[in-house]
Amino acid sequence: MIAENMRRNAVLKRLLAALAVVSTAIAVGLVPAAPAHAVSCYGDYCSGKDPEATGCSAGAVTVAWKDVTGARLELRWSATCKTNWARYIQYPRGWFMGNVPIEMRAVQDTGYTQRKDYGVNGTPEGTTWTPMIYSPVRLVRAEMTYQCTSVGDCVVGAGTGQNPVRTGWA
Repeated sequence: MIAENMRRNAVLKRLLAALAVVSTAIAVGLVPAAPAHAVSCYGDYCSGKDPEATGCSAGAVTVAWKDVTGARLELRWSATCKTNWARYIQYPRGWFMGNVPIEMRAVQDTGYTQRKDYGVNGTPEGTTWTPMIYSPVRLVRAEMTYQCTSVGDCVVGAGTGQNPVRTGWA
């Protein structure tokens, strides 16, 4: 009986020692943790989907942009999902009510397009984006069309001399 208890204690000590080693390894990062944002699509299966909802926006970078009065239009790229999308950041309006976006697009050089419609007077608040385009080898650009109520107001208001406003190809 004493020998059996000693054996159980030895086994228990080894088990506790192994658990201590594993918990220490996890604590100091030797064992990789599960990714914080697992993606739910890859490749062409991401086309037409939301970059935030799918996890593709995690680690994405801005590859082209165009500043307009009170806002910024960006083209985003996810190396993980091999996708692009357009993103619009509306700065706090303050005294300047800003331009009135009607539609934002991510446009591939083939003409394939994903868009977000704001509608007439559907001014976005904060940050909005289009669905994604799978584009590992094709060029893409972001575009934003503004509402024009009189001759020249979009040209002057957007501060870019063009409507729609476009980023460069990337």
